[in-house]
Amino acid sequence: MRTSVADIVRETAAKHGLSVELLLGHCRQRAYAWPRQEAYYRVFTECPHVSYPEAGRRLGGRHHTTLLHGVKAHCHRNGIEYADAVRQRMGDHYAPYFHQMMTAYAHALESARVQ
Repeated sequence: MRTSVADIVRETAAKHGLSVELLLGHCRQRAYAWPRQEAYYRVFTECPHVSYPEAGRRLGGRHHTTLLHGVKAHCHRNGIEYADAVRQRMGDHYAPYFHQMMTAYAHALESARVQ
């Protein structure tokens, strides 16, 4: 059974003692923003069937780049490599492709630094 965005939102709000409305609100205070970013991360990793734009619509009508930033911020705060989060989202059957893609990306970054 797939995890739903609504379940993640409810669970994350309850974990942090917030209402769903506060979790999905627009307040930027850390007490609300960090749990919201945790919800973004969980949706990203646990709901691979939901795209960033769709997740943004379901998580308070946010732009997909807001979710991208939130997922990366949550990873950084918690010592999680963003690449590991992507790998978790993609699942084991994509692991060889993912490794090739990240290797090519690393080589491209190195080439750009040399120039």
